[in-house]
This record gives sequence, structure tokens and C-alpha cells, in this order.
Amino acid sequence: MIKKFFVAGIAALLVACGGNEKKLKSDAQPTVAKDTVVETPKNMKYGFDFNAYEVYRDTVKMNWTMSHMLLPYGIDQYSINLIAEMAGDTAVGLDYVNYNDPFIVLVNKGDTNKRAQHLIYEANIESYYVFNFGDSLSVEKHYRDIKINRNTLTGEIVQNSNLTLAIDEQVNDFGTTAALAEAFENIFAWSIDFFKLQAGDQFKVVYEQKSIDGKAYGIGDIIGIWFKHSGEGMYSFRYTTDSTTMETGYYNEEGKEMKRPFLMSPVKFARMTSAYNLRRFHPIYKRVKAHKGTDYAAPYGTPILSTADGTVTKASRTGGNGNYVKIRHNATYETQYLHMQKFAKGIRPGVRVKQGDVIGYVGSTGAATGPHVCYRFWKNGKQVDHRAQKFPQSEPMKKDLIPGYLSFIAPLKAELDSLAIAPSNIGEE
Repeated sequence: MIKKFFVAGIAALLVACGGNEKKLKSDAQPTVAKDTVVETPKNMKYGFDFNAYEVYRDTVKMNWTMSHMLLPYGIDQYSINLIAEMAGDTAVGLDYVNYNDPFIVLVNKGDTNKRAQHLIYEANIESYYVFNFGDSLSVEKHYRDIKINRNTLTGEIVQNSNLTLAIDEQVNDFGTTAALAEAFENIFAWSIDFFKLQAGDQFKVVYEQKSIDGKAYGIGDIIGIWFKHSGEGMYSFRYTTDSTTMETGYYNEEGKEMKRPFLMSPVKFARMTSAYNLRRFHPIYKRVKAHKGTDYAAPYGTPILSTADGTVTKASRTGGNGNYVKIRHNATYETQYLHMQKFAKGIRPGVRVKQGDVIGYVGSTGAATGPHVCYRFWKNGKQVDHRAQKFPQSEPMKKDLIPGYLSFIAPLKAELDSLAIAPSNIGEE
């Protein structure tokens, strides 16, 4: 609000004496008072002055759509349908809202109808969407400014600890911790069993730290890493082998690529809750029943990734499996992903997918006690434990690239070697 303050000016002083009035003059000239305008400081967020609006904050509830978010704020269903279609346009790319994501509704102050003028949907820390309901409908996607700094980190797994705790003890940021732990596992997926780490295992890493408004939240690329497991130290370095196609991968100190044909897990930031076990006691059926898959727990709506290139053969639903997708990768291997909340857009039989493509979202459909994906792996038509498979190593780096690669990693390797392992305080009183 703009406040006006008025200052009263005194032009003359009248004194009554013996019935005769006399005007007393001052040497100073009279001043004329002026209005002083004091502006209330603006509270700018997302491009809006929040002081100009009634601000309502909420989160997306289970199974909500845009209608649940907007109907209580005076937006009719026809307008909601139009703006949802705009949001799904390729230029904006918002096909759905996720459970538990925050959103803000801005209503003009004094509007007794409480009609939304703007809705701000927080898709993730890097971007947000603004829905406008003024004279015309529109949707905009905004990106926050991201800074990337080169950083180093070391740590050791001690008794009663694990990789996540060892990382978080040093960085104290969940987003960075989760991203680093996932990157470590992806790089060394077929060299280290991260479910069998032990006290004494150590790591050193050079990586890109992302931050927004000075706050760390995640990582860019791992530049170089050393990991010691069971007394054996292993290096890996990020290197671009083709500057034209920007083909980039991770290679050990000899130039052998770390990548394997399959990802170890179909879900990021997941924890394994049930391994492949032919004698498992089933929590729903209450009897011993072979569990020919591996369960990874994750929040509802978490993207499920194809673990390798292939062709979708099924995207269907059954009573026990719930919503599931099956992919044939070649004449030998197939994978299956159960209990999905829903399929990703465009996923249907016959569609080609690449390693890392999103094929669905974590749910609890079918015979499931909570949100997770049951990942099943076929070899020559028989379900097997994917974690026990021995896949051939990827193609080695071309010989003519080796000298340049060794020259590139020499200072990185020296930097990693020079880093001291940070002491751990986990378990101390």
C-alpha cells in the first residue's frame, strides 16, 4: 500500500493581548508542506510482487489433476482444459503434475470471488511453470540461473555407515548426496557391488557442483573418480572420444570403457528392498513364493528407466503385475518392469527405446504393498538374477586415441592421488 503522510506548516503565530491582535513576524520565510510518498518494498518472487496478491500455497495430492488445483479458485473447466492443452505443448512440455509437488495460487487482494490470476507450479528446483488467467490464458516455463563450480570430495565408509552417509557427512545436502551416490553406482555398476560395501572402502572424486542462489542442490558431471573397494583401488575419468558427435563416456586409467549393456537399476535414488530369491515368503500371499525379480522402492511418480536399448513388446496390466512394461533387447535378453503407476507418454508395443529412456512411473498397482518397481530379467527365455550376470566389457577405446587420453587424465589422476581422505565422525559419541 502507498501511504501518504502530511506535515502541517505554521505560517504565523497570533497572540491576543489587551484586546489588540498583533502579528509576530519571523525572519524565516514560511514553508509549504509537501506530501511525502513512502512506497512499501516489493516482495518479488517468480516475477510477481507477492505484496499485491493474496498468496495460497498447497501441494499436489494423490491422483490430482489441474482441475483439482484450479476449480477452487474460480477457473472454469473449459479454461482448465485449454490451459492444460497449452501446458502439454512441445514448447512447454508439462504433460502431468506430480504427487507432492508444491504450487502457489495468486489472487488479487480484495477479490471476494477468490479467482486465480496466476498459478506457479514447482516442477523441480531447476524450473517452474507459470499459468496466467488474466485477459488471456497462457503458460510459461521458466529456468532458474544455475552456477556450476568444480569441486572435490573424499570420504571413507566406516562401521555402521554406508556410501550415502559417508558422502552426506561431507556435503550436508541431500540433492548433492543422492546425485553423487547414484553417479558412483552408475560409473562402477559392473565393477563394484554397492550393496556389499564394507568398512574401509574409500573414495575421491572431482565433480561439478550445481548451485542456485548460492545453495548447492545437485551435480553436473563427474570429472574423475577413484574408489577403493575390498582393498582394490579403481579409477574412472570422463572423456569425449568424438568432438563432432560429442560422444562421451567413462574410462579407466588404461582407456577401457566402464559402461555395460545394462544399467544396474531401472530407478534413480532407489533402495533395493527385496532381491531375487526363489524361497521368499510373500508379504501378500503369506506363503513361500519364488521372487524372480529385484524390488527397488522409490516415491510414487519416480521415473522408471529402460535399462538398455530395445523394443517394447508389452505395455499392459494384469492382476498381480499391475501396470507393466516388457522390453526385448536382443535375441538373448528381455526385461520387465512391474507395478507402475502409469506408462510414460508414447510407450506402447513396437516402440524403440534407448538405455535411460523413461518408460513409466513408480506406483503400487497389482500385488504390491507400497510404491516400488519389481525389475525382472530374462536370459534365453528364463528369468535370472540380473545382478549375478557377467556381461562382456564394452569396446575398448581406439588405439589412436589412447595417447591423447593418457595425457588428458595425467593431471586429474595426480590430483586425485594428492587428495587426503576426510576423517569420519560417524559413530562417535
